Amino acid sequence: MAISTFLLSTLPLLPLGSLAVLTPPNALTLQLNANVTHQISPTLYGYMWEDINHSGDGGLYGELLQNRAFQAVIPGTLNALNGWQPFNGPRLSVVSSTKGVSAALPNSLEVQIPKVVSGPIGFENTGFWGIKVQSGWVYTGSFYAKSDTFSGPITVSLKSTQGTVYSSGTVKGVSKNWKKFTFQLQPTESAQNDNNVFNLIVDGKSAAGQTIHFGMFSLFPPTFRGRENGMRIDLAEAMAGTQPSIWRFPGGNNLEGMSFDTRWKWNETIGRLEDRPGRIGDWGYSNTDGLGLLEYLNWAEDLGAEPILGDRLLQYLVAGVLNQFITGVWDGISIANYSDLSTWPVVPEEDLQPYIDDVLDEIEFIVGDSKTTKFGKLRASLGREEPYSLRLIEIGNEDQFQPTSYAAYRWKAFVDAISTKFPKMQFLATTLPSTALTPAYTKIDFHQYNSPSWFTTNAFMFDSYPRNGTQFFVGEYAVTSTNDENTLGDIPSGRLPYPTLQGAAAEAAFMTGMERNSDVVFASAYAPSFQHIRNYQWTPDILTYDASRVVKSTSYFVQQMFSVNRGTHVLATSPVSSPDNAPLFWVASVNNETDVVFLKVSNAGTADLTANIFLEFPITGFATAISISSPALSPISGQFNVSNTLDDPEQIIPVSSSFAIPLPDRFNYTFPAMSVTVLTLQSPNFPAV
Repeated sequence: MAISTFLLSTLPLLPLGSLAVLTPPNALTLQLNANVTHQISPTLYGYMWEDINHSGDGGLYGELLQNRAFQAVIPGTLNALNGWQPFNGPRLSVVSSTKGVSAALPNSLEVQIPKVVSGPIGFENTGFWGIKVQSGWVYTGSFYAKSDTFSGPITVSLKSTQGTVYSSGTVKGVSKNWKKFTFQLQPTESAQNDNNVFNLIVDGKSAAGQTIHFGMFSLFPPTFRGRENGMRIDLAEAMAGTQPSIWRFPGGNNLEGMSFDTRWKWNETIGRLEDRPGRIGDWGYSNTDGLGLLEYLNWAEDLGAEPILGDRLLQYLVAGVLNQFITGVWDGISIANYSDLSTWPVVPEEDLQPYIDDVLDEIEFIVGDSKTTKFGKLRASLGREEPYSLRLIEIGNEDQFQPTSYAAYRWKAFVDAISTKFPKMQFLATTLPSTALTPAYTKIDFHQYNSPSWFTTNAFMFDSYPRNGTQFFVGEYAVTSTNDENTLGDIPSGRLPYPTLQGAAAEAAFMTGMERNSDVVFASAYAPSFQHIRNYQWTPDILTYDASRVVKSTSYFVQQMFSVNRGTHVLATSPVSSPDNAPLFWVASVNNETDVVFLKVSNAGTADLTANIFLEFPITGFATAISISSPALSPISGQFNVSNTLDDPEQIIPVSSSFAIPLPDRFNYTFPAMSVTVLTLQSPNFPAV
């Protein structure tokens, strides 16, 4: 659906002395000054990541087969067969009674062929609620098989649930011992929809009465930048399109685990896929850990961003500097019941050392020399000779929920041990500034999910924060609900299914405050990033998808607009954006390498607002603008809670335009109701920064 373009003001360009007489009552006079206030952190915009909503398995991670290795399931149960179904009548069960493919993968699929059968017989995988079949793509697959009696051929195929075969192949050589079979499938026709399966069959007559075991399946389409064991192209390209400078993983809650043993263990996510046991993640489904530590790090490099590893992986977008990480580490606490924090398991001080040692090993794996350190050598053996750069480590996740043990011993124990072995490291705390920690800290992770009104009200929360050296990482934030308001009356109060225009405008208002105060806010990460529409635990999310489609939300476009259009220094404005001028929020900046001036504006209100903009520096005769605003759904105004959805993905999309500025030092502009706009001005003679 087409959307309305933003409106250009029709006010005449007037001398400053006449402006007060002829300016409409709602117009704002805004002056962009030539002096800068401070440098903008190059790590300001990015994303939080964890495997929630099938954002990893079934999402960004390219693997097409669900429950591919029967990890973290109970043999003999129906749930152990999740994603698998019989074809033409065999008996399927997941067993551990026969030796598995590896010590890490003890379970296998037992297929019993009936004694009386005709025609082909086998089983199939339904993927993550469907499989995309694309003409011209080469699908690379593998599986393990063994049988004491069967030695015939096995046919594999991609086919529709109605029986149309798009591509097939045959493998031979099944024996009594596990053997890995590989194949490629290349459809010459695209499927009309996602109702497709991966099918394996044998000849029923020759296999009758026999038992075959299978293990560790895999099927990959082409991946982002051709990485083996890599990422789904459309989701990866969408993320790369916002040019993020932060990639935080493997999450907060999903790092911690529901118990000590079920925490995310870095050393169980590296090496061969056959050697990764997987785990039950904190969001209710099995994680294969095929998307492991090195895959995360390489993915961040492929993004052109530099990552945050562990619980927080931060990457600096500084020319010529790669792999500047913030690493979050598990700090001795797991999650139980949020309604009763006393039930959360906490490692006693006297038992903490093994977990500290594990963190030291992880850091050495990331930064250790590949010739002289144990875990640096391990990293090199897995294909990465060069160390990653790591400077900042985050201790834990959301420890404001358990500040007592954090302040008493957990923070200090990890900081002291890491500092001793890696003296150049800096640290990020995950509890409130009021928590007295020893040694003291100067960087804090702050999270907030809330309503639009919270974000517009708190767009100025960092304005008065003392400039005492303490900095913030806004490590999770998003408009998630309308629980405290329903002023527009067009959606139910409560959790949002998709990001809305109103929510995106409120987030943008808050982001102007982060950028304006980027001497205090050194980084931020929108959260969560991904949502599979067929199985999710959290809404809204910046990208929603199914097996073949992806929709970019209103919040996605705001993140893209702010991230792609980056200045290097904040410009002073008169007046400064403040509550007195709400619902109009703004921040101005200049890029000292290109002499481009950016004015980012959120109009979070329900009426168009005009600004008369004056400049202390000359600009060229044209300006460009990119804006998202209310769609032209009907002649009735107020379509502010519209969302992009999988079925209607382009209700709200950015609109770009350029316009002439007759005078070099002034122009006016009307910001549409509930809109986000970035104005770009070229100032070739901007004063040196």
